[in-house]
Amino acid sequence: MNLKYYLREGLAGFRRAKLMSLLSVSSITAALFLLGTFLLVTLNFHLALKGLKEKFEIQAFIREDASEAQAVVAGSVIRGMPGVKDAVFVSKEQALKNFREELGDRGGLLSAIETNPLPRSWRVSLHPEFRNPEAMAAVAERIQKIPGIEEVEYGRAWLGRLYRVGYLLVVIDISLLLIVSLAAVMVVFNTIQLTLYARRQEVEIMRLVGATDGFISRPFLLEGMAQGLLGSLLGGAGLYLGYRVLSAQFGMLGFFDRQQLLGLVAFGVALGGLGSWVAVRRFLNRVL
Repeated sequence: MNLKYYLREGLAGFRRAKLMSLLSVSSITAALFLLGTFLLVTLNFHLALKGLKEKFEIQAFIREDASEAQAVVAGSVIRGMPGVKDAVFVSKEQALKNFREELGDRGGLLSAIETNPLPRSWRVSLHPEFRNPEAMAAVAERIQKIPGIEEVEYGRAWLGRLYRVGYLLVVIDISLLLIVSLAAVMVVFNTIQLTLYARRQEVEIMRLVGATDGFISRPFLLEGMAQGLLGSLLGGAGLYLGYRVLSAQFGMLGFFDRQQLLGLVAFGVALGGLGSWVAVRRFLNRVL
């Protein structure tokens, strides 16, 4: 009986304050759409980064005057290092062939070169947990100290910039999460607060006949949560439509999975519930 009453009264709040409820739902929709957009960008960036990590390698160039034995020993030492998955030897001829393939149609320009200027090298692949700037720098530093190794290259500057972009996106997501949460809670708070003032006499009568604060609060809490639910569903639908359009144009890598979508919806419901809870607590403590 009480549950039906709570649901009926909670949904009735939409009819009593249609304009404010619409504003509240629209605000939550816009807030979650904005937050979801940045989260989706971050998700796709990390999916792309995960794919690139498979290609993260260290190139260890062998000294020109190093003997074949030194080159072989250097490879053995590299393979035995922590974090190293494998080391593949690249001869001067193979290096020139690879370079010619990278040039494509312009590969014919290399025909004018009488001697092969490219050095021998070891192409070093790492285990997944070592494919980050700090770990790769540590491995590269150890490789550099091996006799017969002249230079080590792994795209340090490019790799560092890539990870800094990832960190920046996470910071933006967290900052936006806080701003969006505060804004959504304030909108729901004001909406429920106006509803409470409009029903002040009714609430006073309920208290006089012995209704508890919990009994009075629950319909308003459900109203706020319903606003959050509707806003998050609309925001999620807008995100999916935007993703389909952008995916067709730019080939985005992925969308939120079911659990992530449920988390976004739950977050919207929580925001609505929090805003209404604060409004009801303040109203009951200060007004009545």
